Amino acid sequence: MNFSDAGKNGNTIKIIKEMIKSGKIPGAFIFEGEDERSKKTISEALAKSIVCEDIGYKKKNGEACGECSSCMKAERSIHPDIIVSGPEGEGSLSFHIDKARDIVAGLYLAPNESETKAYIIQDMQNMTPQAQNALLKAIEEPPPFAVFVITANSGDLILETVKSRAVKFKLESEDAFAKKDPQIYEDLILDILQKPDKTSIYQKLAPKAPDKSGKLELMSFYSCLENALRDVLVAKIFAGADPNAFPLLHFGGAEKAQKLADIYSAKKILNLSKTVREYKADLDYNINVRLNLASFLSSANSL
Repeated sequence: MNFSDAGKNGNTIKIIKEMIKSGKIPGAFIFEGEDERSKKTISEALAKSIVCEDIGYKKKNGEACGECSSCMKAERSIHPDIIVSGPEGEGSLSFHIDKARDIVAGLYLAPNESETKAYIIQDMQNMTPQAQNALLKAIEEPPPFAVFVITANSGDLILETVKSRAVKFKLESEDAFAKKDPQIYEDLILDILQKPDKTSIYQKLAPKAPDKSGKLELMSFYSCLENALRDVLVAKIFAGADPNAFPLLHFGGAEKAQKLADIYSAKKILNLSKTVREYKADLDYNINVRLNLASFLSSANSL
């Protein structure tokens, strides 16, 4: 299990590797997508990198060495500091509160062999709200030696309070990458993040009628905006470092992301990301595209 085995998610992997190189690893990750193989590969490769003993190799390469004792145990799924938990069966709400309580019960115990423990929580979309709430405090304030690695088919089924405490990555299949041009909405996104007047943005995006094609276009726009905000957050986290060292998911160049990072606080970036997720989820249930867009732009304007 190596990052190189994770298919076409190269940009996501590059960002994670830069985090590992810098030693600035967040307390929680969420990997979202339908591709089970990519989620499993990336989550396991990240966990292996977290427990790897060769610090020098990680700082140079941004991943596990693959040769130390910890890496060997991780490959065989027997490392005591990689804790894997998931649903008890197929279907929704099959991940019960008892499992969440088991995680919390052992969370503050020191690692057995490595300096850090990795908790892989699989298919969180199947976790009951009660179980997610039981984990919330642990994810909000994890001990310094614990990292949560969460996977889910859809982030819409994870509580907003949980998502807001994690760095989220959307993993996509090869077909999705072939079809999507991530920079198609760049000018509009820059307008949203830089200009106070959102009228022109509404006129460009709102369809003449609230039909299916308009809904799909707005969903695509929201997805691109999420990626752009992730770029700005990465630029904010690594402020002062070489901007060319950090691959971007949306912007074609680091200069635009860095410029936005200079004028936005991390809190404001996270709040806007949360707003995008909320309106994207609402669009799944409400086909009135124009109303959704107008309300979103009003909310974005007030942040």
